[in-house]
Amino acid sequence: MRIVLAMILVFAAGPVFADQVSALIAGTIKECRGCDLRGANFKKADLSGVDLSGADVTGATFHRAKLRRAVLSDVTAVGTNFNVADLTLAEMSNGDFSRAMFYAAEMSGANLSGANLTEARMQTARLTSAKLPGAVLDRTLMRDAVANNADFRNTSLQQTNLNGTSLGRNRFDGATIVNAGFVEAQISRASFDNAMISLTDFLAADLRRVSVTGATLIGNRFTRAATRDVDFSQATMKNNIMANGRLQE
Repeated sequence: MRIVLAMILVFAAGPVFADQVSALIAGTIKECRGCDLRGANFKKADLSGVDLSGADVTGATFHRAKLRRAVLSDVTAVGTNFNVADLTLAEMSNGDFSRAMFYAAEMSGANLSGANLTEARMQTARLTSAKLPGAVLDRTLMRDAVANNADFRNTSLQQTNLNGTSLGRNRFDGATIVNAGFVEAQISRASFDNAMISLTDFLAADLRRVSVTGATLIGNRFTRAATRDVDFSQATMKNNIMANGRLQE
């Protein structure tokens, strides 16, 4: 009897799922809060302003979809494909985007406060003025992304790849940065006040006018980095390789 009931529920769920997806794509509904949209195909769909808060979109594809000002707060989006999607000003706070793909996505002004972006793929994504305070970006790949004027306060950046990324005027205050890569990154005028930074590579990075007041810097490499107007005396320093290639005295 239980097996028969389970089969009935499975077949009954199918049309409902299909109807929700079709209606969202057609624009006849703009809200599907808490919906089960696992594996749905929204490729190239115009979902601007749609409210999917709390939905489960694990394994779904939003490749090249328009999600401008969409509400994706508290979603479960593990391994979801957002490659080349337009997420401008999207609300994505507290969502689980672990292992999600955002290659070349437009995320300017998006709110990712408290989001889980562990092992997300964000190469060449644009996050200008994005808000990420409290987000987890451990083992996230952000190589060659553009994220100027973004807010990374109190984020976790452990083994995060930010090589070649534009991070000018960003705020990393209070962040925990461990074994990360900022090789040749553009970080001028950024703030790392009260951050904990260790075993991180700033090789040839542009760090001009960066603030490190109250920061703790241990075992980092700053070889060939541009460090003009950086007052390292305002930080707690230990075993760092400085811009001249020498271990600090």
